[in-house]
Amino acid sequence: MGKPKIRFKGYTEDWEQRKFGEIVKKYEDSIETPTEGYTRLGIRSHAKGTFHSFVEKGKELETAKMFRVAADKFIVNITFGWEHAVAITDENDAGKLVSHRFPQYSFNAGMVPKFFRYLILDENFKHHLELSSPGGAGRNRVLKLSDMLEYKMNFPSEAEQKKIATYFDNIDNLITLHQRKCDETKKLKKCMLQKMFPKEGEKVPEIRFSGFTGDWKQRKLGEIVNRITRKNSKLISELPLTISAQQGLIDQNEFFDKRVASKDVSGYYLIKNGEFAYNKSTSNDAPWGAIKRLDRYENGVLSTLYIVFEIKDETLVNSDFLVAYYSTNLWHKGIHEIAAEGARNHGLLNIAPTDFFKTKLKLPADIEEQKEIGEYFKKIDLLITFHQQKCDELKNIKKFMLQNMFVSEK
Repeated sequence: MGKPKIRFKGYTEDWEQRKFGEIVKKYEDSIETPTEGYTRLGIRSHAKGTFHSFVEKGKELETAKMFRVAADKFIVNITFGWEHAVAITDENDAGKLVSHRFPQYSFNAGMVPKFFRYLILDENFKHHLELSSPGGAGRNRVLKLSDMLEYKMNFPSEAEQKKIATYFDNIDNLITLHQRKCDETKKLKKCMLQKMFPKEGEKVPEIRFSGFTGDWKQRKLGEIVNRITRKNSKLISELPLTISAQQGLIDQNEFFDKRVASKDVSGYYLIKNGEFAYNKSTSNDAPWGAIKRLDRYENGVLSTLYIVFEIKDETLVNSDFLVAYYSTNLWHKGIHEIAAEGARNHGLLNIAPTDFFKTKLKLPADIEEQKEIGEYFKKIDLLITFHQQKCDELKNIKKFMLQNMFVSEK
C-alpha cells in the first residue's frame, strides 16, 4: 500500500498494509509479586524508550501478580498511551517486572522488532493512541487495546525491514557517541575550571602548566577593562543579541524564536566582535547572570540594561583567559556582595556599573600563562561545539529520514 520517498537500492515493491492486531499477539509471563524487592520497568512518554527503578522490599507492591518483561516486545503503558508511552523492549529490559497496566505483544514471523522501534515514532500512530484513549480531562484516560490494535501499519519485506532498522540503529549509535563525548568534555571542562584557577583564599591554582610558579595577582576589573557605552545611532547593526548561559551572545530571534528588541535599535549599545557583555538576568544556569564575549558575529546590538566592556591592554590581559575565568563561579562572590539586597526585578539583578567594575579577580602576572590557560579552554570549547553540532546534524538527518523512509497510514 504505497512506497516511501527514500529507500535502499534493490527494493521496488509496494509496502504491505495490515492492522496492528494482525502482526502481533499478546504475550504474558506472570509471576507472584516478589517480597524481597524487584526492578520495575517504566516507559517514557513521547516514545522515548524505557527506564528502570528498584522497588525496595515492602514498598509499592502494586498487585499480587506481576509480569516479566521479555526482549523484542511491543509494550505500552495503558494509562499514558495517549501521551505516546510505547516502546520496543531490548535485552536490557528483559527480566524487569511490570503490572497489568503494561501489556506486551510479540511480533509474528517476518516482522523485525527493531524496525518497529522506529515505525512507532510515527505521529499518526501517536494520534491514533490519543483517539483510542477515552476518559476524562488531563491524565485520567485509559487506552482501549482493541482500538489500538485496529491501527493500520505499513511495512516492507523482512529483508528491507532489517536494512532500515540497521540504518537507524547506526544513526542512534552515532548520536549516542557524540552526546557522550560532548558530556565527557563538559565534565572535563568543569573539573579543570575548578583546578586551574586559585580557590578562594589561595594565590596559585591546584593544576598549572609547567614553567609557571609565581603567585597570581588580584586586580579590580575596572583596572584591566574599559566600559563601552557606544550607541548604535548610525544603525551600523540591526542584529539584536541576548546572552545565553550555554550559548553565549546569540541572535535574539534564534534564541527566543521571536524578536524581543524594539524595532528602533538606534538607542541600543553597539557591541563588536571580541568585546564582552554582562547580562544581569538570572536563571537556573546563571544564578548571578552571565558574562560572555561576542564571537559569533562581527557586531550586534544590546539593550542598555547590559554592561558592555573591552580589554584595555592585551599585553596585560588575554581575552581567551578572561572568557575562561567568566566560565567559573569565582566571580559570583563579587557580584553577590554588590547586588542590592532583595532588589530583583523579574530576575534582573540591581547592579550599578560602577560597582560591577570594582569586582576583583585573580590572574597570572605572566601574560604567557594567561595565554596557555585561555588556549587550553578554547580547545575544549571547540571540542564541545564539534560534538554538539554533530549531534544536532545527526538528529536532523534522523528526523528527515524518518519522514521519508516510512509509509504513513492512509
